[in-house]
Amino acid sequence: MAPRPQGKSPDRPAVMPLRERISLSDEVYGALRSALLSGAFGPGAQLHESEIAVQLGVSKTPVREAISTLRAKGLVTSGTTRGTVVAELDDEVVCQLYETRMLLEPEAVRQATWLADARLISRARRLLAASEQHGKSQDFNALSCSNRDFHELLYERCRNKIMRTMLNDMRDQVQLVAANQWRRTSPTWELERAEHLGILGAVEAGDGELAACLSREHLERAAVRVQNHDVRDDGQQGS
Repeated sequence: MAPRPQGKSPDRPAVMPLRERISLSDEVYGALRSALLSGAFGPGAQLHESEIAVQLGVSKTPVREAISTLRAKGLVTSGTTRGTVVAELDDEVVCQLYETRMLLEPEAVRQATWLADARLISRARRLLAASEQHGKSQDFNALSCSNRDFHELLYERCRNKIMRTMLNDMRDQVQLVAANQWRRTSPTWELERAEHLGILGAVEAGDGELAACLSREHLERAAVRVQNHDVRDDGQQGS
């Protein structure tokens, strides 16, 4: 029998597999998603595949694939006359989104609390610090994005992948509305920040039940503001 080559483990391949690479359509999707959630395209704005392809320096195929994903997530719609347009979410849909979030998000936060560590807490505190700066400078679009990221971080460790995916999709839809319709001053941002600090305190203490309770109360108050039109009359709601 030939001698085995030295310095090479029989259980480890000589060439390690490459890390998974993001596809071009995923890159285009990320770029379009960011543009939509930042308010670069208003509600009802048409998305022209050829124009987007030229702007991004790609062919129309990855743009078409990215738009298909955006459509599946409820961020754009397609009609027979206007083509693909940015979704226009009315008050009823937004209220339904909050109702569904109130059912799912507190439970996701409760489950994720048990797995929160110092690194996650530190990331959350940095997001809240950024939110405070955005609020003071009245950059309410950036504030809304920071708040969205904070909420996603709180349930990031939830092991129920389906629940996480549903929540993330709903958060994008709420952010789409916030980016385009809630642009004026936000008289509630300091109150919302205090509520966020309370939830984070419960997570840091490892109290999943309290974190879930505070999350539910936070969403309930946000939903009331939406239903009473305080948000649209007076400012942006970022939760």
